[in-house]
Amino acid sequence: MLQAHLKLPKRGVDHASRAAAALRRLVDRVSHRSGMALQTMSDATVTVPQVLLMNHVAHGRATSPSELADIMRVSLPAVSQMINRLVQQGFLKRREDPSDRRRKALATTAAADSFLRKLEIARSRDFELGLAPIAPELLAQVAALLERAVAQLEDRSAGDERVRAATAR
Repeated sequence: MLQAHLKLPKRGVDHASRAAAALRRLVDRVSHRSGMALQTMSDATVTVPQVLLMNHVAHGRATSPSELADIMRVSLPAVSQMINRLVQQGFLKRREDPSDRRRKALATTAAADSFLRKLEIARSRDFELGLAPIAPELLAQVAALLERAVAQLEDRSAGDERVRAATAR
């Protein structure tokens, strides 16, 4: 089912598969080294899907339940349940949508923003500990390559957003 959503270019598929496998192996070896990220989530009684949902809202990628269901590729009832729980925990708030007063938009609270920052710090620490055994020269090369890859993805994402905005008019 997931493959139906993936659109891989015919050219470079072998490179994409090789890079994906290498990235997965790297993340498997460097993530959760200190347990800080998992402990941070456990302390807040927040699940990974709930963290993803809060990140989508915090970064403005989605502010309605239907948008979140589409982006996260889960059912609307599942998203609604997550939203209700996060509202009860004080991580999300519902507010009137300025463009349509009948619709409620979601926003993160100060508690959610603080939690997401704390989780980001914990995840970074986990990665730093996992990467520590790698030679500094290789780390510098990896950092430069990852920065280039992220910049290209962000440029493409910004371009996709501009196209969506233009076609929505």
